Amino acid sequence: MAKFFKLLLLLVAVGGGLTAASYAGARFTVGKIIGSSPPLSNRTIYFQGWRPPRFEGVDDLPGTPRAWVIEFDRTQLPGIRRVTLYVSPTGKLIATKPRDLEARIEAWERAQEPGP
Repeated sequence: MAKFFKLLLLLVAVGGGLTAASYAGARFTVGKIIGSSPPLSNRTIYFQGWRPPRFEGVDDLPGTPRAWVIEFDRTQLPGIRRVTLYVSPTGKLIATKPRDLEARIEAWERAQEPGP
């Protein structure tokens, strides 16, 4: 029984470590996109991939992949009320809503620069 408990504890520790690494990868990917002083706030992060009793992915994306979903409810970007980023468990960007998010953030950053 002690061996089973140790094995179970080891599996929980490895699973927790993998989850933490996946979460950190998702945060790093989003940070590269939105920058150091982003025009986005009020962030919510969750993993869309497990709904008991079966695995399900993000229904809004083709192929319903499992992904970290990062939502920002407040934004300073003109014409956008909500931003959503989808990042795979391995840290790769799957999609953004709006699709041209990177271009909009770059335009916002250019507009924030002081003029000559």
